[in-house]
Amino acid sequence: MKLENFKNYQNIHIWTGILSGLLLFICFATSAFTMFEGPLNTWALHSKNTMPAIAESQYDDLIQQVLTVHPEAGKEMTVYLPAAMTEHAPVQWVVRDEDTHDAVYWHASLDENGQLISQQAFLSDIGDFLDHLHRTAGIPGGEDHDAVGIWIMGIVCVLYFVAIVSGLVIFLPTWAKDLFALRKAKKAKRFWVDFHNILGISALPFHIIIAVTTVVFAYHDILYGSMQSLVYKDTPMFNRPAAIEVDRNNENLLSIETLRQKITETEPDFNMAELRFSGLGTPRSRLIIGGELEGEIIRGPYYAFWVTDPYTASAGYTAMLPSVSGIAGKIVNSFFTLHFGGFGGSTIHWIYFALGLSGSLLFLTGNIIWIEGRRKRSTANAPATQKRSVRILSRLTVGVCTGTLIGIGLSLLAAKLASATQSNIQFYQHLGYYGGFLAAIAYSFWVPPLKAAIHSLYALTFIAISLIVATCIYWNASVSSTINIAFIGVAISLIALFILIAKRLAAKRTLVPQDGVWQ
Repeated sequence: MKLENFKNYQNIHIWTGILSGLLLFICFATSAFTMFEGPLNTWALHSKNTMPAIAESQYDDLIQQVLTVHPEAGKEMTVYLPAAMTEHAPVQWVVRDEDTHDAVYWHASLDENGQLISQQAFLSDIGDFLDHLHRTAGIPGGEDHDAVGIWIMGIVCVLYFVAIVSGLVIFLPTWAKDLFALRKAKKAKRFWVDFHNILGISALPFHIIIAVTTVVFAYHDILYGSMQSLVYKDTPMFNRPAAIEVDRNNENLLSIETLRQKITETEPDFNMAELRFSGLGTPRSRLIIGGELEGEIIRGPYYAFWVTDPYTASAGYTAMLPSVSGIAGKIVNSFFTLHFGGFGGSTIHWIYFALGLSGSLLFLTGNIIWIEGRRKRSTANAPATQKRSVRILSRLTVGVCTGTLIGIGLSLLAAKLASATQSNIQFYQHLGYYGGFLAAIAYSFWVPPLKAAIHSLYALTFIAISLIVATCIYWNASVSSTINIAFIGVAISLIALFILIAKRLAAKRTLVPQDGVWQ
C-alpha cells in the first residue's frame, strides 16, 4: 500500500474512532449487563414484592378474577407462566396516567383457597433501564423509538463501521507480525496499539454485526418508509389481519391450553413463557406470546414471539416465528438474534457479556493511543506543555469511562435498596446513574486524570462491595438463588479486577512523566 493511502486510512480510523469512542464505550459497557436483563429485574426484587406461585391449571381462573376486580388491567397485562424468567408474580399490569405518562405497576396471584390477592408492585425494571442506556448512550430526550440518543447512536455506528473497515485496512499489511503480538518492552504507545489490535481482531465479526444491526435498528422507520414509497407504493407493506367479529367479553378469552395447542400446530417445539395482552374488550385486542425455541433464529434475546387475537387465535402476524417467517422474515429475525445473542442460550449470553466489556476496552485503548501519540515529550531544557485538546480528551476519557461504571453500580444499588418501599424507583435509578456519571467527569477535571482513575477504581470497589452486602441483607428466598449467587460471583470478580488495576496504576505513577497529560 502506498504511504499516502495508508496515512489517509489511518486518519479516517483515528477520527471516526475519536468522534464515536466515548459514546460507544457507554453503549458497550451497559450492553454487557443487558445480556441479563431479566435476571437483573428478578435480582432487584424484595420478598414483600413477590407473590405466590400457582399451578399452570390455575392461570385461567386468575386471569378472569384479575379482569373482574381490576378491569383496567385489560389495557396492558402480562402473564408469566412457570417457564417465564420473571418470578415476582403470575400476573402483572400497568396503570398509566394519560397526562403525566407515569406508570403504576400492579401484580396478582391466588391464595391457598384460590382467591385473588393483588397489590401495587414496587418494581425497579433495572434491566430495562440499563437497556435504555445501552440504546441511547444515556443521552436524554424523546421516548422509545423517537429517543434522541437512538438517532445519534445511529450516526455514531456509521462512524463505527467506517472505523472498523479503515482499521482493518491499516492492520492487514503487517498482520503476520502484529497478529496477537503484545510488545511490553516497547514504548507505551506500542503496547496500547498491540492491545487495541488484539481486542479488535479477536472480536471483528461481533463488531461488524453490532455496527450494522444498530444502524438498521436506529433507522428502521426511515427504511420502512422508503420501501413503502418506492417499492410498495399504494399497497400496504404490512397487512394487519382484519378484526374478526366475535364477542369480546373477557369470559371468551381463549384458555392457556387452547393457545398452546394453536401455537404448537405452527411451532411444535415452542415452549410458552409469557403472554402480553393489550386492548382487551376492544376490536384492537392483541396478544403477544413469548416462548423458548432453542436452536432457532428468534426475535428476542430469550424468546421467540407470536402475535395473535386473544379471542380467536387467528394466524395474526406470524413472521416472527422461524418456520413460517419466509426469507424476508428470517433476514429481519437474524438482525435481532445476532444483536441480542438470542441463538445459543445462556452460553452465548455470557460470551456476549465478555464481548461487551472487551468492546468497551477497545474504545478506551483507542483514545489512549491518540493521547499518547500526541503527547509532547520533555526536553533537557524545559518541561513540555501539552495541547489543550489532548488534556481535555485525557480527562474526558477517564471521567466518562469510570463514570459509566460508577453510574451503573449506583443505579443497581438504588434499584436494590429502593424497590422495598419506593414507588418511584426509576427516579432513584436515574439519580444514581447520572449523579455518578457526572460526578466522575467533574472529578477527572478537578484532579489529575491518573489520580482520578485510581480513586474512581476504589470507589467502584466500594460500590461492588455494597451491592454484595445489599444482596445478602435483602436475599429473596422466593426467587432462584442461582441469580443471587451469579450476581455475587460477578461482583467479586470485578472487585478483584478494580483493585488490581488501581494498584498497578498507583505503582506506575512515578514512571509517568510529571508534565504529561495523566499527571
